[in-house]
Amino acid sequence: MKLQFRLLALCLLSVALLGTDASSGNAQAAANSRAVTPLAVTAGGDTCAAATVIATLPYDDTSDTTGKTDQGLFLNMTCAGAGAVSREGPDLVYTFTVGTGSSLTFTLMPSASYDATIYIVGNCTSGSSCVVESDTGIEGQTETIGPRTFNPGTYYLYVDSVYPADDILGSGTYTLHVAGTFGTPVVPGFFTVTPCRILDTRDPAGQLGGPALAAGATRVFPIWNQCGVPSTAKSVSVNITVTQPTSQGHLILFPGGTPPPVSAINFRAGQTRANNAIVPLSGTGTISVADGQGSGTTHFILDVNGYFQ
Repeated sequence: MKLQFRLLALCLLSVALLGTDASSGNAQAAANSRAVTPLAVTAGGDTCAAATVIATLPYDDTSDTTGKTDQGLFLNMTCAGAGAVSREGPDLVYTFTVGTGSSLTFTLMPSASYDATIYIVGNCTSGSSCVVESDTGIEGQTETIGPRTFNPGTYYLYVDSVYPADDILGSGTYTLHVAGTFGTPVVPGFFTVTPCRILDTRDPAGQLGGPALAAGATRVFPIWNQCGVPSTAKSVSVNITVTQPTSQGHLILFPGGTPPPVSAINFRAGQTRANNAIVPLSGTGTISVADGQGSGTTHFILDVNGYFQ
């Protein structure tokens, strides 16, 4: 309705100008058209090099798009909001990075005369990577995105308008509030697996079962192709548990060869203990476990939750 009203006003203005000097009337009509016509595709390259980083949550910022440069970002119709294919108002850009399990809510409160729109892209060099948008089409109206889960990666949040800089609705002040969680950071080369028990020496005798570890001895356990760990894995993220030790001691987990002088877990007689560790694998996908007890035995349990490759 707002846009229709503006277009009607333009038509009436054009009729009123018919009796005036043609060149002057055309120039005036063109100026008015530029001032009030949104949805025009704007040219120019875009950059996110100076984007403000949202590093901690909750995040709050107050800023002003007045006098800022239009990034010239062209959006296709993949946005979820009701806006059009271009944003020609001056804009400000934020960036944020999420891991697994993210949940974020973005709330933008513009000034009463600012018709703001917000949208998020996954690649700031290409407007076609639009992820989500909020555009109520009403000045002073709060724009909200979320709660929303994003795939792990880096994203760019634009505070913008479909109106050009010389339109009263095209820029203004606003406050931005971001709440939620960025999720768990993704470590390059790390892949999670559903938590799974690879071996338990309390089970019947076998490669991944009994007998219990013996004092001063080393056992070798195959890890590749167990519990979703592929033959390309170089190391595994595990939970180590000892139970029913008959004497105090420690365990050393290593890929093979000479055991390093660092224990993965220490324990006393009769104690059940657990610890997390990242254990390198041998070239054949095995781990070696050296029992550092002075005498006796202990049972050993190994659960895996991920691997590196």
